[in-house]
Amino acid sequence: MDCITKLREMKDIFTKTEKKIAKYVLENIENIKGMRAKELGNLIGISQPSIIRFSKKLGYKGFPEFKIALSEAVIRKKSKKTKILHDQISMDDTSLEIIKKVAYQNIEAIKNTISIIDVLDMEGAVDAICKARNIYILGAGFSGLVAKNFMYKLLEIDIQANYLDDAHIQLTSMNNTTHNDLVFAISHSGQTYEIIKSVEIAKKNGTKIITLTKVVENPLSKLADIAIKTVAENVNFRLTAISSTITQLTVIDEIFILLSKVNYKKNLSLSKKNKKTVKILKIK
Repeated sequence: MDCITKLREMKDIFTKTEKKIAKYVLENIENIKGMRAKELGNLIGISQPSIIRFSKKLGYKGFPEFKIALSEAVIRKKSKKTKILHDQISMDDTSLEIIKKVAYQNIEAIKNTISIIDVLDMEGAVDAICKARNIYILGAGFSGLVAKNFMYKLLEIDIQANYLDDAHIQLTSMNNTTHNDLVFAISHSGQTYEIIKSVEIAKKNGTKIITLTKVVENPLSKLADIAIKTVAENVNFRLTAISSTITQLTVIDEIFILLSKVNYKKNLSLSKKNKKTVKILKIK
């Protein structure tokens, strides 16, 4: 995940001072590379140590390393031929510009997610799914659509899973979970109250917890045995979390293919059988 994406993605966990730094940096990216920490601090009206601490919070050793990462991110973006696509969507955009920008932002979100994905976590999730007695998939809103999609995919390869979209049923079902079960909770923000409460109940029962949330640590991911993360492009014009849904679906597809590989011959046979069965519903 590049430096610019980090600045946007981590905004929810920044302090008031850190938000001030991030805002200034994003609005003056070209000018930052020639500055020292003290100069930047003076311009923003904060101390030099605050700039250094901010750089370290982003994962860099200090301000010089932060500046290098920022410059590299700018160069990569400038190298794109379709520079217009980096801009935020606005009311003045033509239909073609909006179409291109949405596509570009979704592609960038997937690329950034792939760059931070932990292969061992993905393999661990596959192993946990294969070993679980009961699998409960939780999700609300747009994440609920992803959860339902995941359940369908698991059923395709004969893995029985329960998608729970009602808060009362979720809580009741979590009461009955054991250490042999698995809860797969999906929430981009990681702050959906009913999902968190359900996971807390299951965790007390010793149930294995896998979460799929945004990259920044959140209340839901803190409860996880395996925390899988995604990155969504921060877009000003969207009323719904389109890119977060796209990245979640991408991760679910990856897990599905990894699961299919576990017992390839059996799953290939099931896939052919399913296609043949569904074919009777097609208009000839």
